[in-house]
Parts: sequence; C-alpha cells; structure tokens
Amino acid sequence: MNSSIYTLLVVESPVIARIIQQKAPPSIYVIATEGFCWRPEFDSKTGTLKAIADPEKREIRKELREQAKWAGDIIVATDRDPSGDFIAWSVSRFLKTSFLKRAQIHQLTKSGIVQSVSEPLTFDHSTLETELRNQFLIRNEWDKTASLPAMLHAGLASFFSSSVLFTRFIDENNLEYRSSRPVHLPGDEWLPVRPDPGLLEYRQDKPLSTYDLLDALVRESIADHFTEAQLLLQQLFQTTLLHSQEALISYPRTDVNAFYSETWDTLRTQYLSFGSQNQLKPIFLQEVADSDAPHESIHPLNLNLVPDSVTGELPKKIGNLYSLIYNRTARAITLPNQLERPLVNDLNPDLFFYTTDADQKPEAESLRPSYTVTDLGQHLKKLNLLSPSGFGKQMDKWIEGNLLVMDQSGIKPGKSLYPLLEKSNHFFQLLSRLAALRHHNNLSPETVQREITS
Repeated sequence: MNSSIYTLLVVESPVIARIIQQKAPPSIYVIATEGFCWRPEFDSKTGTLKAIADPEKREIRKELREQAKWAGDIIVATDRDPSGDFIAWSVSRFLKTSFLKRAQIHQLTKSGIVQSVSEPLTFDHSTLETELRNQFLIRNEWDKTASLPAMLHAGLASFFSSSVLFTRFIDENNLEYRSSRPVHLPGDEWLPVRPDPGLLEYRQDKPLSTYDLLDALVRESIADHFTEAQLLLQQLFQTTLLHSQEALISYPRTDVNAFYSETWDTLRTQYLSFGSQNQLKPIFLQEVADSDAPHESIHPLNLNLVPDSVTGELPKKIGNLYSLIYNRTARAITLPNQLERPLVNDLNPDLFFYTTDADQKPEAESLRPSYTVTDLGQHLKKLNLLSPSGFGKQMDKWIEGNLLVMDQSGIKPGKSLYPLLEKSNHFFQLLSRLAALRHHNNLSPETVQREITS
C-alpha cells in the first residue's frame, strides 16, 4: 500500500472498525456496515439474488458512497462466510466500481493492519454472486420439497449419524475424557481401557473456538443459557479498559482451534515479558490456523493484562469470562504437562485417553463416546448450515423445543428429534452433496431437485 493513497476499508463490526481506526495510519479510513446494510432477497422465479436496502442504514450507505469518491483503494474486509460474502457483494454492487478488493485482517496491530491492506486480493464479483445465489437456490428447493423437514433439523439429525468422529468420552461415573485423535465408533459402544503409566504422552490443550467457550460458559454456570453466553462474549469483545482504552479479546465468532502464525509470534513476545522461554509450546506442537480462515481462535489481545489486573474494572460475569479465556489461552501456548496414567485401548495402539480435568485421576475401565456442543457446531459449519454467530440462540431453541437434551455426559437427541433419527445417515449424505453444489456454475433448480430426490 502506498501511504500517500487514501484507502477506504470496509468492515462489518463497529468494534473492529474502532480498533483499526485507532491503530491504522491516517491514510486508512474505516467504515463499519454494522451487519447488513442491505438484506438478501432471492427471486425464485428468475433465480436472481437481490440486495434490498435497509432504511435504518441509510446514513452508513451515504457515508460509504461519499468516502468511496475520494479513495484510491476500496478494500472490503468482512468475514469469508455467507454473511460476510453477502455484505462484500452488496458493497460491490452498490458502489459499481472495478477497484474493489478483498482482504483479511489477521492482526489488530498497526503492522498487521498495514500488511493486510497492502496485500489485498482481486475481488471476483461474479464468482461470489454465483456462490451466494446457489446457496439461496438450494435452500429454496429444499423448502419446496414437502417430504423433507426443516434444513437445520435435518442437519441436527445428521449429527447423530454413523459418520461422527468422537474426541470426547465419558466413563461409568460421567467423568469426561479426551482422546489423542478423533475416533470413529458407534455412539453407544463402550470401549475397554486400561492405564499405561509407562507411556510418554502429554495433555493437549488447544486454542478456543466459539463453540468451546459457549459450552464452557454454560457448563461452568457463568451463563444460564447459550444465548446469554454468546451475549457475554460479544460484550467482552466490545469492552475497553477505562484508563488505557485497550480492547481485551480477539473476534469472538470463530470455528477454529488454532492461531495465525503472526499471532503465535505476538503471544510468544508477550509471554516472554513475564515467563520463561522453556515454558512455551515448541513450534512443532503449535496449532497454526490456515491464512484463509476467516478468524482465528479467541484469545486475549495482550497477555500482560492478567485477570487480576483487569477484572476489577469489569462486571462479574464479564470478568469471569475474561479469566476463562486468559487461563485457557495460557495453557494452549505453554508446554503441555506429561500424563501420569494415560489410558489405552489394546485394539488401538496409537490412541490414548486422559481426563479433561487435570486434577482428576483416570480410573475408568471403559469409556463411551460423548456428543459435544463443540462437535455439533463444527458439524453444522462444515455443512454450511449454521455459523458461530447464530449458534448460541439456535442451541437454546433446540433445547426448549426438546430437539436436544444436555446433561453431564454431553448432548443427546430429544424426543422431538426421534422421528428424524432413522434417516440421519441419509440426511448427512444429502446435505454434504448439496453443500458441494454451491460452487457450481449455472446451477439449476432441476439439478438441485435431482440431488434431493436421488
């Protein structure tokens, strides 16, 4: 980026816009769309996608048009998910310019912002419109098929199919365990295990996704329900310290359990200001996020802001949430502890199990797979059915509607979901095929219907 050229940077979140504007050079001006400035509308008769202006966002659109007149570069840095893609497409359509580009902000630091806007990608308006149109077309054809349940209900049922890979298990006393790798097992099968004190293995603590945090907030009674948990996350993200005006955490909507490589470098530098080099997780154990991932794992923006130094400025629940994120992040970036008694299964010699609570000693003789909130979130995201931003509210709807049940052993299908479970494998295969269709050029309703009825 040439610093003498005025750059207009369009983001979705007002919080991110404020942070970027504080840290960016004067040549960058940031506008937040505050969600949808236009709402999507699909015309099933013509197969076209429209962007209908939201009357309450008139001033944002006016500022966007005015600032675009002065900009040498116009860069859209919304999420690369259906919502972010639609916002990017809408901005492109509204401004009617060939100069629009797309970028991702990996680091909310001055150098990270400058690097991101210095290396924008060419904005492919046509391809983006095709993928968005296909997504609406697929949902429209699904809803027209009387023999099918609601698409999200089918996705929920497909989670309990035989295709699930498990990473969490429970013993006879509902004590929770984690496996060293995903395991493909029937959901009701008990796996015999035994301790192996001679095995040299380590506890694996990974960075946090939104799903991990929502589950933890409800399980640890910091939040009463998932909608409140998601609201607390957003409130913490929007919080700045009174005197320093520092923000506290990274973007709180992500399905990733990894950090960008630049973030690992930043966290390493921050940790070394008060910790030892020997305590840090070695590079070969670090979980590194793909640079194309819309967002990395949730973490404190500054490790020097330890919970004891900031929680006094925060409401109790927000302070507890910050402590949870900070402590989980600290465990994720430091050298894991060796396990005293990992459990093994004789039929799977490269697999071991350990308690999720480091203070609990494993004493199980057998383990059963546990369906988890995190696994469900990841499952629905892969099928392109539900993003992290809407997950908390949807979880509460499913629980209230008796489609899902939560207990100490994880999540289970509720009675209202039972009629769909006999087709869970079929729904998984069908939804997987439909998710792949969104990239096809010239996708027709007939093609979608053939997939649905095959």
